[in-house]
Amino acid sequence: MDFKLLALGLILFFCSSLASADINERYHLSMGQTLLFFNSKFGINSRDNSIDSTIDLENDLNYDRQVDAAWISGWYRTGDNHRLKITYIPVRRSSFLQNTRDIEIDNTLIKSGAFMTSNTRSDIVDFSYIYSLHKADQIEVGFSAGIYWLLNTTKVIVAGEIIPADSNQPVFKADYFTQQKLQAPMPLFGLDVNYELNANWRTRASFRYLAVQINEIDGEILSTELATEYYFNNNWGIGASVSAFNLNVNVEGIISTTSLTWAYDGIQLYAVYKY
Repeated sequence: MDFKLLALGLILFFCSSLASADINERYHLSMGQTLLFFNSKFGINSRDNSIDSTIDLENDLNYDRQVDAAWISGWYRTGDNHRLKITYIPVRRSSFLQNTRDIEIDNTLIKSGAFMTSNTRSDIVDFSYIYSLHKADQIEVGFSAGIYWLLNTTKVIVAGEIIPADSNQPVFKADYFTQQKLQAPMPLFGLDVNYELNANWRTRASFRYLAVQINEIDGEILSTELATEYYFNNNWGIGASVSAFNLNVNVEGIISTTSLTWAYDGIQLYAVYKY
């Protein structure tokens, strides 16, 4: 434990003034750590049905379901009833295994016994505009509209026997490589509620949902969050929250359709600064 940080926290706690009992700050910044529990699948399906494969990242590629990630979120009040909010979460996952059954990836059959190394890089950018439908000293209820943008890259390297798409005979490959990319900007609408219990305690809840088909993107998205925050003074505090998220999206290309199921439950601990 860093005792200098602990001492600084105690000084802020005892010497700073109490927080004001109004939800009227212009800036609100949160930074912390999240523990995510995943269930995710990645699929490739061709238009002529010659390719039809789905990879379960946890069951097929041995990814850990439990993942730690840092995150940052903040909003800025542009007017009494208007806020702009952005959240960024980078998620990195990897695995190594000797597969115990045949797995089909990108229309190539990877035989049982092959060694597989894989990694997935996901960057989540969640941007929203919030309009306050009701605003009082201790409560603010807002309608949110925004874009949840998921950028996902999954890479797999194999050493072992494979059966390529254009052959019926197994061949040994020491460095078979495949990569799948998905970019899914999804609109998202919902409600955001902040309630100040007293000068130090605040709760927050949000519910957002959308099922939509836009050009080549067809998907459904659900995001919920419940949080509580404790403020030591007018500006600094700590918070904890629980969240649930579920994304099902298909992106149609010229030859194939890429699909992703991305679901997780999360627990967040964070520091918060408001001004």
